[in-house]
Amino acid sequence: MNNVVALVNLHSQVNLGLLTKNRPMASTTFLGRYASIDFALSNLTNSGIDEIGILIQDHSRSIIKHLGGKNTYLKNPKTGFQNLFLNEKGLLNPQLNTDIHNIKENDWFLYDKNVKYVIICPVHFLGNVDYNEVMNEHIKSNRQMSCLVANVSNADDPSLYRAIKCTVDPIGDIQKFEINEGRIKKATICLETYVFNADYLREMLKKADDISELFSINDLVNYLSTYIEKVNAIEYKNEFKRLASLNDYYNVTMECIDSYKKMDNTLFLKEWPIYTLTHDTRPVLYGEKCKVTDSLIANGCTIDGTVKHSVLSRDVVIEEGAIVEDSILFTNTIVKKGVHIKNCVVDKHCVFENKKEVGGTKNKPLYIPQGAHI
Repeated sequence: MNNVVALVNLHSQVNLGLLTKNRPMASTTFLGRYASIDFALSNLTNSGIDEIGILIQDHSRSIIKHLGGKNTYLKNPKTGFQNLFLNEKGLLNPQLNTDIHNIKENDWFLYDKNVKYVIICPVHFLGNVDYNEVMNEHIKSNRQMSCLVANVSNADDPSLYRAIKCTVDPIGDIQKFEINEGRIKKATICLETYVFNADYLREMLKKADDISELFSINDLVNYLSTYIEKVNAIEYKNEFKRLASLNDYYNVTMECIDSYKKMDNTLFLKEWPIYTLTHDTRPVLYGEKCKVTDSLIANGCTIDGTVKHSVLSRDVVIEEGAIVEDSILFTNTIVKKGVHIKNCVVDKHCVFENKKEVGGTKNKPLYIPQGAHI
């Protein structure tokens, strides 16, 4: 799609508590190999969109490290480009470090080519979005703006608490945006993915500061739909997951393990690959006495103990006599002999040695901070 550019919006991501204290959610390890930003970038790549800007709010080092080269996720690096955008002025004044100010600081992106449409998408919704279908629906609507929405029957689920809820009229226009308080099961959830006619977006960005210098893209769309221009609703019918807390992160991971076991994982489809940065790491070494069941294991691990229903990132060591179950272990974690870990999310470079029983619960997993010696 030569006349479409995309912005991956890291300003709208939510934090996962202590897990995202020193890194953005966008680059936090997911399933031992991926990160949430991989879904957004892969959706764009699979849809033939190769002109991508990434709006970074903070922790740029982690994003740069995960993305690798500037052309990592492009199908055709000779004609496409992937740019990292920062609002340097906003770094000195966090309240003004909004996605809108970031776009305005880097607005050459909107004028560089014959851009007719702009897609803005988040990273905390995981799913498979075909933007060819989205663009067809947007163009057919003859609206200046469109929003991707999903009709759900689990709006009372904790993962959708405080998500944006929409009221859509019979002709497909969004009449109201509001916060989902989780009081009802059926609702239309805004997936915070927007399509703008480029000329209209340029015009609205010029007026944004006169409305409020603290507005985000979500705020602006809400304001425009209320007072200026109705927003077209485009229904998303595939499965999606929303990551809004450490519990969500843990629960979605456990659900993915279960779906892999049943061979019905709808987030990872053969015809719709999810790309990620690869590492030149040795294969997993399984000891003679190890026992591994229902788990996702990344390259570089050494397993001599027991691993049940868990995710191990690269270079994790499980010694003989150690047990890990229902847990997520990040890179370079070592679990020594006799230690039993259950219902934990363990950050990088941790060592479990002296405390023999370590765990939380399924409803409240225990987070172990980076570099901890337990």
